[in-house]
Amino acid sequence: MNDEIYSLYDSLISILEEEIEIYRKFHDCLVHERGILAGGSMEELYESNARKEGCILEARVLEEARTDIVDTIRSKLDHAEKNAGLLHLSSYGNSSQKKALRECRSLLRSLVTGVNEMNDKNKVLLDSSIQYVQKSIDFLGQLFSPGAIYMNSGRLKTAGVHGNLLSKKG
Repeated sequence: MNDEIYSLYDSLISILEEEIEIYRKFHDCLVHERGILAGGSMEELYESNARKEGCILEARVLEEARTDIVDTIRSKLDHAEKNAGLLHLSSYGNSSQKKALRECRSLLRSLVTGVNEMNDKNKVLLDSSIQYVQKSIDFLGQLFSPGAIYMNSGRLKTAGVHGNLLSKKG
């Protein structure tokens, strides 16, 4: 194997290590966001969203760089498999590069799983909050408007009436 390939592997490892840091940062943002969602501060939520968007942008840039390097490695190796992943490509590096690529792959997989789990937890919290707000709005709407709906016959529809009549005496 020539020095150019080894240099490409080193660049790939460097980019993967940067991606790992970005995903850690993103995971931390999601953990922090969970506390913000429970607290209800809109300003903090906007700040959290801005941090997450920054992480996503950085991750996309690194992903493009990683893809370019992987494509270059494949072409230098005359590798026919376009979809060969890191695990497969790691077998062509030297022993320290093989180890580093496998560790990066494992860490990234773990971080992505953690990010997905936190995202799911935050989604449940958001869905619950939306339901709570919707029920509150419905309750206030019932308090402030009688909700009288007339049918085609001109009679008052009583299905929307809530409460019980306790006494007809005045």
